[in-house]
Amino acid sequence: MRPGSKTLTALLILAAASLLASLVPILVWPLLGAMVTVAALLVAERKMLGAVTVTHDEPPVFVVSLDEEEKIAFRLETNASRAVRMSVRRVWPSLAAEPSATMSGVCRPGETLPLSCTLRGIQRGTAALDGPHLSMTFWGWAERIVSLPARSELKVLPNLRAVRRLHQKLNDVFLRGLGQRTAPRLGKGREFDRLREYTINDDFRDIAWKASARHRKLIVREYRLDRSQDVLVCIDRGHRMAALTTRIRRVDHAVNAAVLISYICNRMEDRIGMLSFGAQVDGGIPQGRGASHLSKITAFTSSIRSEYIHTDYLALGAHVRHRLRRRALVLIVTTLPEAGEQQALVRAVGMMVPTHLPLVVVLSDPALRASAESQPATHGELCRTLVARDVWTDKQKMMNELRRRGAWVIDTGPEDAGVESVNAYLEIKRRQLI
Repeated sequence: MRPGSKTLTALLILAAASLLASLVPILVWPLLGAMVTVAALLVAERKMLGAVTVTHDEPPVFVVSLDEEEKIAFRLETNASRAVRMSVRRVWPSLAAEPSATMSGVCRPGETLPLSCTLRGIQRGTAALDGPHLSMTFWGWAERIVSLPARSELKVLPNLRAVRRLHQKLNDVFLRGLGQRTAPRLGKGREFDRLREYTINDDFRDIAWKASARHRKLIVREYRLDRSQDVLVCIDRGHRMAALTTRIRRVDHAVNAAVLISYICNRMEDRIGMLSFGAQVDGGIPQGRGASHLSKITAFTSSIRSEYIHTDYLALGAHVRHRLRRRALVLIVTTLPEAGEQQALVRAVGMMVPTHLPLVVVLSDPALRASAESQPATHGELCRTLVARDVWTDKQKMMNELRRRGAWVIDTGPEDAGVESVNAYLEIKRRQLI
């Protein structure tokens, strides 16, 4: 309990007026009467506030998408017989960008006071939420401080809002295509569909000679596009992925891209699997599809953390060769290593091709590229530009070497990794490279 704003204002006025009491003695008694009145109001409101009970209603879990502003809402209710003015403060854990939020409102008798604020998650994980801390008053002569018990937790997940934004666009595309003829694609599928009679535009290589001899006319095999192909997403959690870029870490951008590509693969009826790798390769999530499988992937990506450890690309290559028996798209989200460690990634890609198709998504450093392309004005800037240009040139050479080995390579900013990965995946599907 503490004095309210009206009490403090009244005391300041009375203190100023008391300076005149030495000059005008007649003011002493009115001042004493005013002080007694203020004290009585303070005691009366304090006693009334002591009988007020406050309860709050909120969900047990607040779910926030990483690097997205979400609305956090809860309700307060009192048993008071008159309106109560409240000022509420909530303290957020380190998973959120904001340390705290302050809200205010008036809770009337028999009603609940809805309060809300925006919150942005900057780190994946789960943390317990402290209960609201509030001060309440009737008229402003006294304020009662109350700390309500904790009843919920904050859960920061990968960016599911990007998936929801894309969901409507995908629905529009699929619904728009209903009743229309599918456009021809490059190449053809590998799954046998049926036998039919030969037509003038059929390929001679598709002729089934035994069936043709049996029916005494040319019969061809017809194939359909492959479905339920395997896609394995590999997220680097080594020390290079711990750097902060655009408010969150590189590994968080990689996780957001992995969740987005997983949703697209499931929508395209492909089987998606996921793992993370550093000094060792974890088992991750095996290949599968469906809503329950996507939930497992989301839970797994929520636990991925960058560590200050070495990234063993050769261990990843050996794990992929042992894990995948049929041809698959292996999507590797990483940051290119330094000059002395580049051959490990090149050899790992060589272990995957030609059985699998590696798609290496390189999270580039925009500041490095800007420094390499800048025009130096001083000697210090010249040295920085030359070093950045050498590093940038080495990375370009390495990406060209990966392409020469048979891998698809995407050089993109961390915030665009999800969209660029989806575009590359759809292009690979269009060309039927897996």
